[in-house]
Amino acid sequence: MKNKEIDDLLEQLFRQAQMQFGAAVKGRWLHDGDLCPGCGKEITVTKYKKQDALSLNAFIFREHGVLIAYMLCGKCAGLILRESKKNPGTKLPLHDEIEKSLKQAFVKHLGN
Repeated sequence: MKNKEIDDLLEQLFRQAQMQFGAAVKGRWLHDGDLCPGCGKEITVTKYKKQDALSLNAFIFREHGVLIAYMLCGKCAGLILRESKKNPGTKLPLHDEIEKSLKQAFVKHLGN
C-alpha cells in the first residue's frame, strides 16, 4: 500500500470519527512502525476474501483526543477477524495489548 493511499484512508477514518464523536477527536496519528503492536512481529499481509490485504485499524485515545491508526501482522489481523465473526463486538485481550502498546508509543512520540 502506498503512502498516499494510507494517508487518504487515514483522512477518511479521521473525518468519520469526527462526525461520530465530534470534538472528542481533535487529531490523528499513524503508528508507522514496522512491527505489529499486537505481537511485535513484522507487519505482513493477511488473506481477506481470498486476496492479500493489509489490516489498517484505528481507535480513539480519549485522554488525548487523538485517533490512532495502525497496521497489524497477518496473524493478529486473522485472529481478530475470525473472533469477530464468532462474537461480533467482543473485545479481545489482544485489543487491550494493542491499545496499551500504541498509547505508550504515542506518549513517547509526544516527548520527541
